Order: sequence, then C-alpha cells, then structure tokens
Amino acid sequence: MAICWSSVSYSQSNDSIATEIFLNRELFKKISIDSNFINSIEYTPDGFILLSSRNQFYLLGIGGIDSVFNGWNSKTNIGSFTITADSILVVVSGNTLYQAYSDPPFIKVTDIPDSDMGITSKYKDIYVFDRTLKSNKKDYSIYQISEKGIIPIVTTSTPILSVFELPSVLIFSIENMLFCVDIKTKNVYQMLALPQEDNIISIVSDTINHAFYFSTHNAIYRIKENKIEMVSEDLGGILKYDVEGLLIFSPEKQIIIRLRNNLLYPLTDNIGILIDKK
Repeated sequence: MAICWSSVSYSQSNDSIATEIFLNRELFKKISIDSNFINSIEYTPDGFILLSSRNQFYLLGIGGIDSVFNGWNSKTNIGSFTITADSILVVVSGNTLYQAYSDPPFIKVTDIPDSDMGITSKYKDIYVFDRTLKSNKKDYSIYQISEKGIIPIVTTSTPILSVFELPSVLIFSIENMLFCVDIKTKNVYQMLALPQEDNIISIVSDTINHAFYFSTHNAIYRIKENKIEMVSEDLGGILKYDVEGLLIFSPEKQIIIRLRNNLLYPLTDNIGILIDKK
C-alpha cells in the first residue's frame, strides 16, 4: 500500500527550487516499516529511488512508498545492493550474491569472499569490497566479479568504506583518505586526506559538470577544477548523482534530500570553503 508524502522544498530564489526533501523523520514515522533502512540507495531506470531494510525492498516515488520484490526468503539479511548497467538488481546477503529474478524473486549468482561486503557496479563488472572491521581479519580487499571469476584488485590493512567505478580506475576510501587504483595494472596512489579524522563513506561523480563529490557522516565535499570545496558542514551520508542534482541519504538521520544543480552550480560559484589538502 502506498503512503502519501510530500516533497518539501526551499527556494534559493523566488522561481527556482534548490533543495528537495523526499524523506525526513516526520515522514518516516508515517511509514509502516519495522526496521531501519540499510546504507544502500539506487535510482531505478525509471527514476524512482530504491531503498531496503534488512529484509524488504522499497520503492520511493511521487505519491508514496511501496514494498517491492516481496518474498525475500534468504536465511541471511540484505547487506547491500546495486543496480548494474544492464538494470539488474544485485544483492549481497551473507557471503552470497543474488540477483533479482521473477519466480523466485531472487536467484543465487555466486559465493563471495566474506559476509557484509559492500557492492558497486557502474559499467560491465561488479565489485564487492570488505567494508567491516572484523577481529579475525588482517586484510581487506576490493574484488572484481567478472566472467573470469573473482579477482582481487587491491588489498589493504584497513576496511574499505566506499568504492566508485570509472571506466579504467576505482576510487575508494579508507578512513579519511581517498585512493585511486588502476583496474588493469593494480597501481594505487593516494588522492587526498581530510585534515580531520572523519571517515569518507561515499563517493560519486558528476560527469556533466566535471566534478567529484565525497562525504562523511556529517559533511559533503566537492572536487572541481583541482579545488576541494565544502558543500555542507552539517549534512552527510550516502551520495548519488543524477542529471538534476546530488541525492543525500542518511539512514541514521532518516533523511533523503536532493541538492539541485542551481544550488550546486550557481552563476557565481561560491558554494564552499576551500579546504587545505595537506
């Protein structure tokens, strides 16, 4: 059953919407969901927002939120998910990868190296990564899942918190640092480190305006024209970018907000505070 909601917006000028609030605590209280959302969010091919609790998927759109892919019957919870370039929903549950099907709703794809892994897929292949600190683990890796099998791309001594795929490289975060690894050569170099010890939890790119965004739990930054700028000092979370702007999802704060392009790229671009890259 759909639950009605309204998009709350704040205007930067009289005739342009700058910020859209798709979900907040007040609206969340009206939704009959037994548990909180997990840290995964995706746009569907139709432009809806796909969310998930530990045992149920939800589709958020104009007019309400509906449960979808009913019948999750795995013995383990939904840990993370992504939608591939072929518009296939792929889900990490335990140490297994599933994909959305028809009847049954999900089918097993393959086993993966560990449980509670993160997942991303923007182009041809799927990548899973060790994102959770475990007392029995000494190595944390990003793995490429392709027709050739499961191949480690990079291994570190610290959990990998987020991964973003470009055509030939992966950008990933460890604690407060961003790194880049060449998928073929596996060469790694550090891109930047925040001056404070805040974990970087999400990375996206805006290919139209040639910018990167990354976030902690409490702040959002932008890299544009070799400058690092602060977009928000009091808002953070999981990021997604579409042609209309930057989507911010914080399951802990129970909010989904989109900052539209007219706010992100005003005519006089003075959005942020330059941050020392040392």
